[in-house]
Amino acid sequence: MDGSAPAALRLHLGCGTSVLPGWVNIDLVARAPGVVTDIDPTTLPYPDGAVTEVLAEHLFEHFSFAEEGLVWREMARVLRPGGVLTLEVPDFEWVCGRFLQAEDAWRDFYVVGAVDHYGGCGRALDQRWGILQTMFFGNQNGAGQFHRSAYTEGKLRALAAHLGFRAIAVETRFNKGGQALRAVLTR
Repeated sequence: MDGSAPAALRLHLGCGTSVLPGWVNIDLVARAPGVVTDIDPTTLPYPDGAVTEVLAEHLFEHFSFAEEGLVWREMARVLRPGGVLTLEVPDFEWVCGRFLQAEDAWRDFYVVGAVDHYGGCGRALDQRWGILQTMFFGNQNGAGQFHRSAYTEGKLRALAAHLGFRAIAVETRFNKGGQALRAVLTR
């Protein structure tokens, strides 16, 4: 043994087209060169404590209730002590409030594959049946593009405590057409 520290193993789950150098970029569909498509986040092929960092932006809301428990437990299992899970999800509390305040003015059927069509209302946050609807249900433009779970800051903090993360920091930001929660959890 040469005494050197093990190489950092960093996982970018649900990477889409954002391929990060030095990371294992994982997604259901390869939309860019170098994306790995045969790794299931609910059963990661890594030993306990082998991963230094996980990044998952706008992915966790796509897991079913049953998958959600599996993927969260996998994050806790594979991260080494001091390892970091950074995730971003729609702020469900904000989405619910905004939806109830918005105008109930449906305009047109959703057009699959159309950029920003969203039921004829586009990205207008003062309309229920546009981008706000997709924050509940996903954009539904293909396999895996459905939202099946939701997150609030309280739920993220409870999950972190339940799974033994040492620290969690949560901030809000505007991303993907609405308010999102960005959480950094330290193992």
